[in-house]
Amino acid sequence: MMMLGFIYMKGNSAREAQVWEMLRRLEVRPSKYHPLFGCPRRLIMEDFVQLRYLNYQLVSHTNPPACEFSWGPRSDLETSKTKVLGFVAKLHKKEPQRWPVQYREALADEGDRGSVRARARANANAGAGIHPW
Repeated sequence: MMMLGFIYMKGNSAREAQVWEMLRRLEVRPSKYHPLFGCPRRLIMEDFVQLRYLNYQLVSHTNPPACEFSWGPRSDLETSKTKVLGFVAKLHKKEPQRWPVQYREALADEGDRGSVRARARANANAGAGIHPW
């Protein structure tokens, strides 16, 4: 959640250097064993990226070359911007509305998710012979 929250609050992507700096402030070093996370670099690069919780890509037109993280498809499936913003707000002891841009985006995302779920439910019901009338 820390990673997803950081990425979301940075505008849906965060440079790799920014992510490592945020983790360093939490006393999590990339290559140093952590009692809770094991090797953080391996956890992020091998587990989170390979399991598609995070995307990791080269940022075009950067010199020296830089990479960034963004939410992966699995994160989109398993959580929501609303939940992540709620986590960030709780962490800062503030209301989610304190971040109006992210708050509006999270509400819009929830609306989109609701209509996708409704269409999927309607399609499933129609396929099973269940009609809304």
